[in-house]
Amino acid sequence: AIGLAFLFWLILNRHKFGTHIYFTGDNMESARMMGIPVNKVKILVFTQLGFFAAFAGILLDLEMSYYWASTGDGYLLGTIAAVFLGGTSVFGGMGTIFGTFIGSIIIGTLETGIISVGLSGYWTNLIYGLLIIISVSIHSILRRER
Repeated sequence: AIGLAFLFWLILNRHKFGTHIYFTGDNMESARMMGIPVNKVKILVFTQLGFFAAFAGILLDLEMSYYWASTGDGYLLGTIAAVFLGGTSVFGGMGTIFGTFIGSIIIGTLETGIISVGLSGYWTNLIYGLLIIISVSIHSILRRER
């Protein structure tokens, strides 16, 4: 995971394709006017997303030794909380791979603590939801101040 995070950090911050991703995500029309192939960038990014989502699903199924269509549902809220806790804004324009990595470490540690205390999964989801609400609120306050 650390190696993949570093690889994608290199791509986003040190490669032309990463710059194209940032420009496309910031303003598609401006990126198109600058000569960036916006549709190609979107297709490549969503293809990578689909590949890694499928890879994560395969790893989860191998770990569980069975397949159900709803096997990974419990991971969604924690993943979203990790991304927002890491500094990614709902409104766009903010967020780093390092921040998301730190957010996932915090969420993993928090989940371990919740389980070791003996709280149920409902409390975990409540805490994740509160973290998402707090993160989005902080980002909206910071956005208004700009």
